Amino acid sequence: MGAHHNHAIQDNPQFVFDGKLKMITAIMTLIGAISLGVTYFTDGDYGHVRFWTNLLHNTAFFTGIAFASLFFLSTHIVAWGGWQTIFKRVPEAMMMFMPVGLIFFALIAAGVYLDAEGTDYLYLWSDETALAEDHLVIHKSAFLNPFNYVLTLVVLGVWTLFAMMIRRLSLEQDGDRSLRKVNYEKIHMWSAIFLPIAGFSSAYAIWQWVMSVDVHWYSTLFAWYATASVWVSAICIIFLLILFLQSRGHMQYFTKEHTHDLGKYIFGFSVFWTYLWFSQFLLIWYANNGEETQYFDLRFDQFPAVFYLNVLLNFILPFFILMMNNSKRAKGTLALVAVIVLLGHWVDYFQMIKPGVWHNWEHAQHASHAHGDDHKHGEEGHDAHGDLLQLNQAPKAVLTAQPQHGEEGHAEEGHAEEAPTTETTDSATAHTPAAEEIHAHADAHGEEAHAEETHAEEAHPTQFVMGIHFPGLLELGTMIGFLGLFLFVTFQVLSGASLMPKNDPYVDESKHHHVWYDL
Repeated sequence: MGAHHNHAIQDNPQFVFDGKLKMITAIMTLIGAISLGVTYFTDGDYGHVRFWTNLLHNTAFFTGIAFASLFFLSTHIVAWGGWQTIFKRVPEAMMMFMPVGLIFFALIAAGVYLDAEGTDYLYLWSDETALAEDHLVIHKSAFLNPFNYVLTLVVLGVWTLFAMMIRRLSLEQDGDRSLRKVNYEKIHMWSAIFLPIAGFSSAYAIWQWVMSVDVHWYSTLFAWYATASVWVSAICIIFLLILFLQSRGHMQYFTKEHTHDLGKYIFGFSVFWTYLWFSQFLLIWYANNGEETQYFDLRFDQFPAVFYLNVLLNFILPFFILMMNNSKRAKGTLALVAVIVLLGHWVDYFQMIKPGVWHNWEHAQHASHAHGDDHKHGEEGHDAHGDLLQLNQAPKAVLTAQPQHGEEGHAEEGHAEEAPTTETTDSATAHTPAAEEIHAHADAHGEEAHAEETHAEEAHPTQFVMGIHFPGLLELGTMIGFLGLFLFVTFQVLSGASLMPKNDPYVDESKHHHVWYDL
């Protein structure tokens, strides 16, 4: 009965990337370009941290999704999985965004290497002052440096080569049935080689790209956590693209069973992401090591909205909506959850990057103000000391021993050491008006310096900045732009070959994957 059902299916295997779709994706990309441009030219007061973080945030997120698409294909091929075969062209197309991600990361790396304005806030380890004075940054400089950051481009290039090789071998099967088995074995071999390389190199890359934003912090779970985030995001986009293609008459062999399997993936890896998130948080918070807890303390204190929104979108909502078995089989419900989770993990990467960069910027501003005030007070103290010294050398302004002001100013200490103690007429027992004025100035300087010192020790009030503490319109516009570019590349690749793999050994198994029977 299932076989008759499948033979009756009319499927259109050729996707056409028409002018309307090209226009939509081009407009989305243009919105992103305008958003980035506006961000750069309106962000000067904050050292362009909003621009650099928006660029890094979306580049890392969408490039990570492309990487996860290749990882998705490779894991199923190595495991001899067949159920995904009828829609494997979708992740094959998605993974081809990696060359675009390589270009964007090259721009960021060039900015870091050339010390572009704002990149020293993006990565504190690239700042010369931090390299000279911050012992922890100095200690990590063997790993965190511009050369190793540029080396991540080589990593991304290697991933791209694997993606292109697997894609080429897959397309060759369509044109020559004699390559059916040979090419699949080659794909299996390349996938098996890719997986361990991907495991180690992805950790290296994500440490450089994202974790090093919080240069004083580290977590052994971070690579797993960040990869789980883009993995489940990739599955969400795969499902949403399949629904879009079905609405155009394609992917008609995609059944409720395939939907159910992708639904289980979204549900299961949402729980897995939460397990990693909670494990990372609990171990760090319970250990109460300041070097580690400062990461979460910063987010509790200044970024509570995105911190809790992250958990709501990525665990609470998908967990309770997809808990029932039927909800994983309902395309509408699963599509809603896919949109929520995709947006949620975009927020997840937002809160991975923005707080650390903002902390770097604030720290730099406080240090700059403190240095400026110290320089100003130093000049004032020197002037007061010089005035007193000139007064001592005046023939009619002979003073008695000066009162010791200890903590009230360096100028008076210098004067106490040099002032003569000659006893003369009445003028010797009282300060002249000029001397009293100078002493008053020196006392005021001492009190001001003490107040400044006290202020430096106090916590600075939190300043809310849209686009830093919470995504603003420019952040959403940038995300739309990257999504538009991602879809443009994906649709362009999809249109270049049949959506249904013609000679894949597992295509028939995938078509009959637990066929849904209407009883």
